[in-house]
Amino acid sequence: MERINISDAQRDFPSLVNRVYQHGVSVDLERDKQIIARLSPVRPTATLKLRDMPEFVARLPKLGDDSVAFGNDLTAIRHEFPPEDDSWDG
Repeated sequence: MERINISDAQRDFPSLVNRVYQHGVSVDLERDKQIIARLSPVRPTATLKLRDMPEFVARLPKLGDDSVAFGNDLTAIRHEFPPEDDSWDG
C-alpha cells in the first residue's frame, strides 16, 4: 500500500483522488511518519459484471476426482486460524 505525507497529498489532492478512483488503489496518509488516515475506493475494482458471471464460471477449470479432498483440505486450513477480530463490532 502506498504511503504519502499529508502535505504532499494536499499539494495535488485531485490527482491523488483520481488515482484512487481510477486505479482502485488505497493510500495511507501519514503525519510525522504515523498513519492517520486511509484513502480507499468505495466501489469494487473488479471489472467482471454480474451479467457475465455465468460465462466466467463456465470457463473455470473443472475439479477432478480430488474435489472432495480439496474441500476437506480447505476446511482444515480454515480451522487452523482463529476468527479475525472485527474492530467495528466494538
